[in-house]
Amino acid sequence: KPPSRDHLLPATGPLSPMGIGLFLATAAGIVYYFTVTKERVAQKRAQEKPQIETYGKAAIGGAYELTDQNGNVVTDTTFRGKFALVYFGFCHCPDICPDEMDKMGDALDALERDNPKLANTVQPIFITCDPQRDSPEAIKEYLKQFHPRFVGLTGSFDQVRKACKAYRVYFSKPPKVAPNQDYLVDHSIFSYLMDPDGEFVDVYGKDKPAGFMATDMERRINQYLDAGRTIEK
Repeated sequence: KPPSRDHLLPATGPLSPMGIGLFLATAAGIVYYFTVTKERVAQKRAQEKPQIETYGKAAIGGAYELTDQNGNVVTDTTFRGKFALVYFGFCHCPDICPDEMDKMGDALDALERDNPKLANTVQPIFITCDPQRDSPEAIKEYLKQFHPRFVGLTGSFDQVRKACKAYRVYFSKPPKVAPNQDYLVDHSIFSYLMDPDGEFVDVYGKDKPAGFMATDMERRINQYLDAGRTIEK
């Protein structure tokens, strides 16, 4: 008969059977304590965590009254019935605005090429952040280099500021500009997709390519149509 393992351990001390048993019991108790404590702390934090509630869509878009490139007075309701792709910029912008507006045109062309049934369902709109220089005539000339369906809008400084505020657009020009002095306007770089009811749908930043915009707009338009609503053409 093999000897008992108890005879291989000292009778007393930390390595005795009793010592090892106490060690294991203590370790188990510590693990249990920290597990229970951790669960209690997590429950307490969950109870104390503020409840975050969201309501509706982002508050982007709203009423405005401006003048188009042909001298016609238009409001936000003028474009109801179609989706609108809205961009804020200025005619003297050297590169970013032309690039973004070219991208908008490419996205619209891709959308209509891939799904001809959705042709003319999105109205591209350019709103100036520089009404001091961007008259209807200047905008009309500027838009000749972009998508043929572009509508350009301008107005008084207060009218433009109201439109920018409605779309949460930041813009700023140098505080002291001499007559006939050239300057740049700092502004937000986003294209805003609005639905035929004038409600905000999505926003496309500089990092979103034309292909992504076309695919996303097609999905959004189809969702709108699948809900039983109609779009003017």
